[in-house]
Amino acid sequence: MENGVINIIFVVLTVVCVFIYIMWRDSRKMNADVQRMTQQHNLVEHDQRARALCRAIHLLNPHVISGVDYLIRHDSPDQEPYIAEWFSDDSRPSREEIKSALLEISDVDHEAKYSALRRAEYPSVEEQLDAAYQARQGDDSKQREVDEKIRLVKEKYPKTDECV
Repeated sequence: MENGVINIIFVVLTVVCVFIYIMWRDSRKMNADVQRMTQQHNLVEHDQRARALCRAIHLLNPHVISGVDYLIRHDSPDQEPYIAEWFSDDSRPSREEIKSALLEISDVDHEAKYSALRRAEYPSVEEQLDAAYQARQGDDSKQREVDEKIRLVKEKYPKTDECV
């Protein structure tokens, strides 16, 4: 009977040790992935050329995510950013495709374009303030209408910069 209890304790301790090892290994991998994504985000956020490359890749394949599916790097400030690693199962874009996409995105300043389109269709400031006043007085029907108009405009003209 004593040997059976000792064997059970040994098996339980072995299982616990294996579980702890697996958790430790997975947490190290997750930490490395988070650091990689953070570094990629910082590069794309602070480097205009890296952001443009990211936008071009997103234009070619909207399903891939910088820092997860691919890494952008540049070795010196004088060097153009490049795709250092490609992890996605989707096909890696060729240099020609990237050049073409870079030309396409340079022709359109999307941020200014969608901002102007949104601004033109949003309810006026006066209308929004009036709706807010009426909502504070207990009648929120106009506020709900204004909020719905804003939501529809945002859906119609979404932000598409997934790189930052």
